[in-house]
Amino acid sequence: MPVALLLAVTPVMALADSGVDVSNWQGCVNTSRAENAKNAGASFAFVKVTEGVGYTDKSADCSMAGFANAGIRRGVYHFARPNLGNTPEAEADWFISQTKGYVNQGVIPVLDWEPGGKWNTQTWWAKRWLDRVQAAWGVKPLIYMSASVVQSGDWTEVAQADYGLWVAGYPRGYAGDRLRDPGNVPYSVSPWKFAAAWQYSSSGNVAGVGQAVDVNWFYGDAVTWAKYAGQADTKPVTPPTVAPSEPKPSTPTGDTDSIARAVIRGEYGNMPQRKQLLGSRFDEVQARVDQLLASNGSGSSTSSGSTSVTVRAGDTMSAIAARTGLYPLSAWSVPSGNINRIWPGQTVTYRGAAPSVTTSTPSGHVVRAGESLWSIYGTGWQAAAARNGISYPYLIYPGQVLR
Repeated sequence: MPVALLLAVTPVMALADSGVDVSNWQGCVNTSRAENAKNAGASFAFVKVTEGVGYTDKSADCSMAGFANAGIRRGVYHFARPNLGNTPEAEADWFISQTKGYVNQGVIPVLDWEPGGKWNTQTWWAKRWLDRVQAAWGVKPLIYMSASVVQSGDWTEVAQADYGLWVAGYPRGYAGDRLRDPGNVPYSVSPWKFAAAWQYSSSGNVAGVGQAVDVNWFYGDAVTWAKYAGQADTKPVTPPTVAPSEPKPSTPTGDTDSIARAVIRGEYGNMPQRKQLLGSRFDEVQARVDQLLASNGSGSSTSSGSTSVTVRAGDTMSAIAARTGLYPLSAWSVPSGNINRIWPGQTVTYRGAAPSVTTSTPSGHVVRAGESLWSIYGTGWQAAAARNGISYPYLIYPGQVLR
């Protein structure tokens, strides 16, 4: 029986628990740290293992061992980079080669889908990655994406193929949070009937892991997890006789200007969840949001040695840096604390030194979206990488000028 059909009752059951997802940002979560996390309420952990083709997270195996020793259930995820010109088969094969030791170990494979821009809608790429990993693992992976990305493309084939959804959305914004029961997902997840898990904040304080951690709620228990991980020797989950009604998000209180600024910071997500969360106050708040964004002109302002930019649809921090000429990326401050996670309407701020003004035309190749060193230079890509000071994993960004 397909996993999604088998577990269709899970979201309305009183069977759910808390967990985290980690990467090299948290370093190695060794046994001692993992035990502290377990004592704080973590029952599972998703660990980043790979990205693109050729990159493996140096902390992955250490964290996987730490969580296993602490008795915490585990998943492993791959950060997709179709924007680098990689095929889904190449990235799937890289993930498979780095995770084959976790097959048949009760571990759930996951595709982390947040490539940005036009790539968010390339559902065919994700489907081919999922199919290839499923064939190798014998387990259907989950796919992770934000609630807004769920609505940006046609995910029907992925949902109908029984690949479960791990959705991200932060109705409380980026204020401090913790491991807790966040209730039902307040966003539409169609064409999926339900979400397997919800990342409800990226600002969780979890003992043993950190103070700005992605915190999650899994709609199931250890038996449910085992079924997602392809473990057949578990007893079936018994559905409840009565399903509780889904809680409705309350309309926010407070002055319009403060709520509008919270919307711009990303605390109410994107449409349609923003309209749902604002309720009867949507029209008045959105009108104020439009006024504030319009007063920002081109979307950027400068004061006290810093530059603030309003994120546009399809933006990445690399694109914003290229548009403004403000580097390095590490000098940018974003609401989430992670420059790979920004949303339209947010304000991001550059706190480095302003670049010198020049009217000269850039000399060299200006990188376009979707290009890679190989697509630009062919067999001479390694020489180009050395010439431009680009080291492993050889990432380039739209707007970057290569010599």
